[in-house]
Amino acid sequence: YQRRVHGGSPDLSAFVVNSLKHSSEMVVFEAAKCLCSLKNVNVKDLTPAILVLQLYLTSHKSVLRFAAVRLLNKVATSQPLAVTTCNIDMESLITDPNRYIATLAITTLLKTGSEFSVDRLMKQINSFINDIADEFKVAVIDALKVLCVKFPHKHTVLLSFLSEALRDEGGYDFKKAIVDAIISIIDTIPPAKEEGLLHLCEFIEDCEFTQLSQRVLHLLGQMGPTTSTPHKYIRYIYNRVILETPAVRAASVSALAKFAALCPPLRPSIRVLLQRVMRDDDDEVRDRAVFYNSVLAAEDGDVETFIIEVANLTKTRRAHLEVKTNIEAPQYEPGDEKDELSTAQPTTDQSGRHHKQVEKAVKQLAAHPKLKAFGPPHKTSDPEHITDPESEFVVTSLKHTYPDHVIFEFGIHNNMDDVILQNVRVKMAGDVEGLEEVAQWPIQQLKSGEEQSCYVLFAKDPDTFATGALASVMHFTMLEVDKETGEPEADGTDDEYQLEEVVVNVCDYMEALEMANFHNEWDAIGELEQSAETFSLASMKTLQAAADEIVGFLGMEAFNNSKLVPAKSKAHTVFLAGCMCTSPPSKLLVKAKVFYSTEQIVTLEFAIRGGDEPLRQFLTQELVS
Repeated sequence: YQRRVHGGSPDLSAFVVNSLKHSSEMVVFEAAKCLCSLKNVNVKDLTPAILVLQLYLTSHKSVLRFAAVRLLNKVATSQPLAVTTCNIDMESLITDPNRYIATLAITTLLKTGSEFSVDRLMKQINSFINDIADEFKVAVIDALKVLCVKFPHKHTVLLSFLSEALRDEGGYDFKKAIVDAIISIIDTIPPAKEEGLLHLCEFIEDCEFTQLSQRVLHLLGQMGPTTSTPHKYIRYIYNRVILETPAVRAASVSALAKFAALCPPLRPSIRVLLQRVMRDDDDEVRDRAVFYNSVLAAEDGDVETFIIEVANLTKTRRAHLEVKTNIEAPQYEPGDEKDELSTAQPTTDQSGRHHKQVEKAVKQLAAHPKLKAFGPPHKTSDPEHITDPESEFVVTSLKHTYPDHVIFEFGIHNNMDDVILQNVRVKMAGDVEGLEEVAQWPIQQLKSGEEQSCYVLFAKDPDTFATGALASVMHFTMLEVDKETGEPEADGTDDEYQLEEVVVNVCDYMEALEMANFHNEWDAIGELEQSAETFSLASMKTLQAAADEIVGFLGMEAFNNSKLVPAKSKAHTVFLAGCMCTSPPSKLLVKAKVFYSTEQIVTLEFAIRGGDEPLRQFLTQELVS
């Protein structure tokens, strides 16, 4: 019914608007709710409903005040300008005896307020936040996190407020929400990094939650060495070694080791601290201290292998497994009755499972009698289904890339009962210039319910990076199994099964590269090894869509979470690092600035450093095409 109102029926629209003048408060509210729930409604159409809700904000009935502020909170998520007229009445509700109403009022004001009102709102929040329950506090913290992204210049005020909130009494969920907010601000606003890290350092000085202390220590080990004065964090970390539980002490030792690995001038001093920890009572803490002290005393190559690379691998795995939540306010669909104070439910993805499949595939490759001679691949792509997951044969494809060849792996699962497949292989064909099939390794026998892999080897020129689609057809001999004897029939039937195309992209040759300090690396390469172009991306509607497309196409790692474009930003730069599949591998850095031109068209300034000139030109042209 609500959608029909906005679908162009004058009678229905007039009826709903006239219902705003009804004598029954319930009818009036439902009419206002109907108008506010419409998709693509403009501010002018919302005005009658907003005026009615504004009157309800000053009602002596708490149920009307609650209903009005709750609906306005929802509208402010998508139409903040429409609600700004209610700000004065909303501020009076901050002192409402009903804390639920007060919390909804302050979170609405945070969505609709201007940059100049932030300081005043912070004072008002301070006046009542200690009097509300933790669940309401979490809602306020989430709103502040969004506000900081909206007004990045106010990050100092907001970080100061969050730091004071960390010192107040509160449960685990409340403190975790604050830590999450500070980390999000650090990731989104680079100038806030050092100030945010210092606030977290002060927090772990008196933190009663082991998991939060471990998380902060891990973050310090990850980001602390990249700051301008890394030495000032050492004291906070070493204090945890002296005063905390074994789990926190172990995390502190690992954080110290990362500082020593990434900051060579601090290495002698940190080794002295680790030698003291070698006498710790706990086995895990003591073993870590002994191990890291030995590695730091060895050559730089061992430090790179056992500390820096392990830390980068751990970070990558954590990124794959970690559930991502959007730091912006949740969007509500028409008619959605979701509680505005409940936090957004995390959305799960398949990244963790894919990462395990990639690890398994690389191990199988190393154990294969013929393929192990090629050594570890430069890059192994994530698995892709090239059949319906519910079909009789479930096939996934992976690509293992090397400088002079590509190995296509096809994982095949036999879902057919009482059927054995023999000589299972995949024939590939396509007009992909630069790829030439050299050999195949079929599956000799695949029983019902089993999964195995067959391989196809293609040779390539080390100086080229072939891209395109290859048609794939699975060929096999099918033998039916006698249900009584369990033996397969003597003569089988040759058959084939059409698979989806396997596409080779630029990202299949690019391994994402973790960077401790992107800007230092960028300056070290210099302008002599740089190519730069400017392009119009007319097909892209938003800066975030353009950033996602660039990151996905190149397959590089976004430094400091720069792939996230702040809300309402008119320009944003994504910093990317990767290693191209050449011999030896070519380290490449990219600065991709996306912005709106004067014609409001998404435009890209693309600068790439590293590698040789032909490689940089190839990637630039591939990105454009």
